[in-house]
Amino acid sequence: MDYMVKQSGGHEHVGFTQKDIYNHVDAMRRSEIKDGDVETALAYLCGKAEMDSSFFYKFNIDEESRLANLFWADSIARMDYACFGDVLAFDTTYRTNAYKKPLVVLVGVNHHCQTVVFGCTLLIDESVGTYEWVLETFLDAMMNKKPISVVTDGDKTMRKAIKKVLPDTCHRLCSWHLQRNAFTNVHIKDFSSIFARCMFMRGNEEEFEKVWHEMVANLGLNENRWVIEIYGKCKRWEEAYLRGNFFGGMRTTQRCESMNAYLNRFLKICLRLYEFVQQFDRTILRIRQNEAKAEVESNNSSPVLSTKLSILENHAATVYTKESFLKFCEEMKNAELFFVVGLVSDHSMRAYTLSKFRHPNLNWEVQFCPDIVTLKCSCMMFESIGIPCCHMVVVMKVEHLEEIPQSCIMKRWTKLAKVYTRSVPVNETDNDMDRFVRYGSLSSMCNKLSYFALDTSSSFIEAKNEIQNLTARMEELYNYNLKGKKIAADGATGTNQVRDPNIVKTKENPGKVAMNVQKGR
Repeated sequence: MDYMVKQSGGHEHVGFTQKDIYNHVDAMRRSEIKDGDVETALAYLCGKAEMDSSFFYKFNIDEESRLANLFWADSIARMDYACFGDVLAFDTTYRTNAYKKPLVVLVGVNHHCQTVVFGCTLLIDESVGTYEWVLETFLDAMMNKKPISVVTDGDKTMRKAIKKVLPDTCHRLCSWHLQRNAFTNVHIKDFSSIFARCMFMRGNEEEFEKVWHEMVANLGLNENRWVIEIYGKCKRWEEAYLRGNFFGGMRTTQRCESMNAYLNRFLKICLRLYEFVQQFDRTILRIRQNEAKAEVESNNSSPVLSTKLSILENHAATVYTKESFLKFCEEMKNAELFFVVGLVSDHSMRAYTLSKFRHPNLNWEVQFCPDIVTLKCSCMMFESIGIPCCHMVVVMKVEHLEEIPQSCIMKRWTKLAKVYTRSVPVNETDNDMDRFVRYGSLSSMCNKLSYFALDTSSSFIEAKNEIQNLTARMEELYNYNLKGKKIAADGATGTNQVRDPNIVKTKENPGKVAMNVQKGR
């Protein structure tokens, strides 16, 4: 209203009041959901599926034909999961829609170390059965590709669902939640810091068991209920048990928390369902724009080399993305603190023993196979994170390697992480994986095109005209190929109308609690 008053030169020139605007907007909202809020939201998702052949959505209803659970993921999200679906993290957030439905956003980390969204779900409740439906539907959307590891908080229902649907996936509990619970449940000074040192200590299982029992005995926590309970879950949070499992550098659900905080800037509790799905799409587009910017910077800039191993560092700069390269540079700098103190060699393998400056009692072993040029370190950082460790860099230097061995380069951290190579002839029948990976690749290329074309009016007009011509041509090819094909929807809605859901009560939404205390005047 203030904007229009300023544009018109005063309230008397606008022609309507602020109440008129509220009434007009409310009438528009009501006209948009004349068939029902849920039906309008499903129609929106159905429209996206018609424009995007790899768009996936699925829902179920309760006994009253009301919407229970809803899941959706577009082709870019599915392509991202094909490239970066080795690590999955998810958490529940609240107060994002008018029905108070819990929202679960399934996320991971891409080759620029940015949070990437794989899918979104609105839940009817937070029971084991509901989380099982979420994971099963998610796997259905992702061609049954299961993640290597999953990171969640300590929610018991999530844990039971993961154990049933993903029995072979390594499940890690969020270290931040564990430290917060340690501070809450054990009222001993500095216990949370002591607990964190145990959680991330260097050593094997036997060394952890010894340190843990000594700590419990010294602090007199043998009867503490929380300490006993958390020790029973140590295989899901202790570094000694998890070392060697790939987590992509994720120890916490911080990415989920950050994503939820970002979403809450755009998703408000007053949003109807059809508004929610549209607003969520706009939010995801903003997030993906950051990836497009990082992609342009990685492919069109050269980092400043900062070490004496310039040949090896330059090779890393050409292979890795900007953020991954910076991580590798940290390992190259840390390599200066290590030196070789022993060597055992035979015809097929050389085993180097390394020590650290001012820490002569600590040793690491790196095995190098010259025939196939492979490296394996006892610290298992490469297996856990995917970046060669400083101990490997020391051996690369000793062996005069001018390039990082291919066995030590994980594709998911490189500039070619999203380059999809086909293993079948082009003339064979395309499957869903081919289609949505190609869609995601084209979308990424269009993001780069848009980034450069927006600089001037002439470049914008030229890009716009070329896109219109190309779109018309591709539409002709699409309609030609569509003839004779039978299009099947991912999920049929049936003939019955899906009713709007009831307002649900969640763990974070207990409702109003009756109080006997009389309010003060």
